[in-house]
Amino acid sequence: ITVKTGQFDIIRASVISITDDQRLQMLLVGFSFGAFLEGAAGFGAPVAITGALMIGLGFKPLEAAKLALIGNTAPVAFGSLGTPLTTLADITGLDLLSLSAMVGRQLPLFSLIVPFWLVAAQVGWRGMLGVWPACFVTGASFGVMQFVMSNYHGPWLVDIVSAVVAMASLVLFMKLWKPQA
Repeated sequence: ITVKTGQFDIIRASVISITDDQRLQMLLVGFSFGAFLEGAAGFGAPVAITGALMIGLGFKPLEAAKLALIGNTAPVAFGSLGTPLTTLADITGLDLLSLSAMVGRQLPLFSLIVPFWLVAAQVGWRGMLGVWPACFVTGASFGVMQFVMSNYHGPWLVDIVSAVVAMASLVLFMKLWKPQA
């Protein structure tokens, strides 16, 4: 695979300007940005793109693939603009907004857990403990918005809005808090 380094240099510099800690980069890119891509594009694109971005940030290729897949578990139920749920509603004849609300009541708990699991898979449980507040902020902000959007709007923008709120929350939190080594 041939990749022009200039494209990744801009993204790499942007992420590193926020944090040079790979655990936090994982939360920004592997979880939050991946969720944004899942909501906008879906169909495998988020894993491929975030995996490549993480390799550009210095992650080993196999590790980047593993972490991109784990990070994609929370947003994949709503997929590309709600495609999994709109398809399910069409096939079953069930009410789309009721389906969206029911998934949105179950998934936020997993959305809270995934950032912790993601960082633990990357650096182990002790390494995760150094950034647990950031894991909590990321997962909680994503999960709360996932609940709100799925219950009061529908399945279409759940991942996009939740991801933007999670990224913004994490960046703002990192302005006030620095991780332990």
